[in-house]
Amino acid sequence: MEINELRAIAAEEAAADAVPEKPPLFARLREKLPQKGKKPSRKQTLLALAIVAALAAAFGIYKLFFTAEEKIALTGTTTYGTLDAAIEGSGTTTPADSVTYDVNGTVLEWYVSAGDEVQAGDLLYVLDSTDAEDDILDAEVELEDLYEQLSELQESIAGQTVTAAFSGRVENISAEAGKKVQSGATLCKLIDDSRMKATLYFSYSYQNDIQKGTQLTMSVPDQMLALTGKVTDVQYVDYVTSEGMKCFAVTVEVSNPGSLTEGMNVTCRLEGADGSEIYAATDAALEYADSETITAGASGELTSVNVVNYQRVSAGQTLFYIDASGYQTQLETVQKQIESYEEKIADLQESIATEYTRYADISGRVVTADYSRNRMTGTDVGSVVIYDQTSMQISVNIDELDADRLMQGMAVTVYRETSSNIVYYDATLSYLSLEATSNSSGVSTFAAEITIDSKGELSSGVTVYYYIDTSEGESDGTEETVLAPISALCSYDDGYYLIVQSDKKPDNAIDPEKVGGSVTDYPKGYYAVPVEVGSYNGSYIQILSGVEQDQTVFLRYQNAAPGGGDSTSTVGGDESGSGMPDFSGGMPDFGGNGGNMPSFGGGGSGGGMPGGSSGGMPSFG
Repeated sequence: MEINELRAIAAEEAAADAVPEKPPLFARLREKLPQKGKKPSRKQTLLALAIVAALAAAFGIYKLFFTAEEKIALTGTTTYGTLDAAIEGSGTTTPADSVTYDVNGTVLEWYVSAGDEVQAGDLLYVLDSTDAEDDILDAEVELEDLYEQLSELQESIAGQTVTAAFSGRVENISAEAGKKVQSGATLCKLIDDSRMKATLYFSYSYQNDIQKGTQLTMSVPDQMLALTGKVTDVQYVDYVTSEGMKCFAVTVEVSNPGSLTEGMNVTCRLEGADGSEIYAATDAALEYADSETITAGASGELTSVNVVNYQRVSAGQTLFYIDASGYQTQLETVQKQIESYEEKIADLQESIATEYTRYADISGRVVTADYSRNRMTGTDVGSVVIYDQTSMQISVNIDELDADRLMQGMAVTVYRETSSNIVYYDATLSYLSLEATSNSSGVSTFAAEITIDSKGELSSGVTVYYYIDTSEGESDGTEETVLAPISALCSYDDGYYLIVQSDKKPDNAIDPEKVGGSVTDYPKGYYAVPVEVGSYNGSYIQILSGVEQDQTVFLRYQNAAPGGGDSTSTVGGDESGSGMPDFSGGMPDFGGNGGNMPSFGGGGSGGGMPGGSSGGMPSFG
């Protein structure tokens, strides 16, 4: 029974059982209170107040639990026509390409004004770059110092391994494994005693007889040896003997038979061009052909000593190893500092070339071009804004259930209403996000952009309308069929049903409670009828079989506030979805639109194409 019928029956029963009318409750209560002229006692006053409070609470509970809300059934009607397969809406134009240059500095030259047309590469303004140039010089000084530190650190790291520079014999080892050493400390001496050398002086009278490579005889008196050597160097110095003979220096080298040592006295002679013997004016002391004091190349712990005194070694052989691992950390720090200064210099140089001397990056119209002096900082501040208005774009949000019908590159019709006519533009769906975003109402949308070939005829900030025809290639969606409000569709285990008003129960009616129906509460005189569905748009769905046109269908309940109140509520959820099927397990494939259900709130976001939908559909609910 309806709530009004129940109320009528209750009223009739109450009239039949009527008894003599009693005084109102509060009137009877007053009879028990002291009368005027009698001062009530404190106990009587408190008792009366307690009774009043209890009765007020009981009245509130009664109104809360025993006053039923009246449910109002919202309905729609099936019709017959063509399903509109277009997506419509509106948006505000912005330039597809624009640039903004912020001015902050001292303006030296200014070349543009608002409204000017500029080409890419045109000079816009010039700022004073003195400060930036000074910063570059300071950074270059710091960078030079860092490069020196880097070189020293690299040498120190390389100096951890001490090797023999040439083949020879190790002497005078002064280092001990496990001890700390400082960079430059003497570790040993390396000598090449396979050859010996001596420097003697000859009279300038024999200058033409002695050249580099001349062979001569070296005499070693202490060992009574006469060895053949050759001249390796000649220096024309100004040396005078005690007898007053002017001489030049001759360096002689000879192979060591094994008995020669450093400090032995030697003399030399050779045969002159005329066959006479030429003797050196002085004797000389033998020296090793090569010798080197080996020092530590880094500071740290001497972890290994690989040689002993008088050991012969080969060129490149490792003699000592120093653990100087701390240098690596320092090296990495310096390298990072170098990278930072190099980036700083590069950025400053780019700023001088681009920001201080500003050229237009795009062609277009100058929208903003001004600057003024900031009295606090003493610098000029402002901006230059350029719009390329050959193409404009609008940003729109596509309902999640419409997005599967769209793809990037689709043609879009865009139009603008003027005071006298409607102007159309070619446009393209240039971007469609792959990720949906949910809003506060729980509806998800995909961000999209439409690029308009405006040819400079559209300004920024203009409202335009768009129309995307998605019916191409969809045979089902363009056929005339029975159409039902999509918000009337319900689901059950085997498919979908509509709740249809009928004088009698249809033969194919089902009981939603027994078959897993998504909506089981609906008015008397309505029946759940299975239907076969087809394509859909944001408002309507094709009914291929199950119901006919012009039938009333239940959409949802809306509650009227009890007791004559003016507020409303919705049974079973929010006002827009109480009668909808449960699609949480995934949407069905309706054959015409990609298999996902459309939104239940209409097909567009405003504006619409002139003339309305092709199906001439009314508005339901």
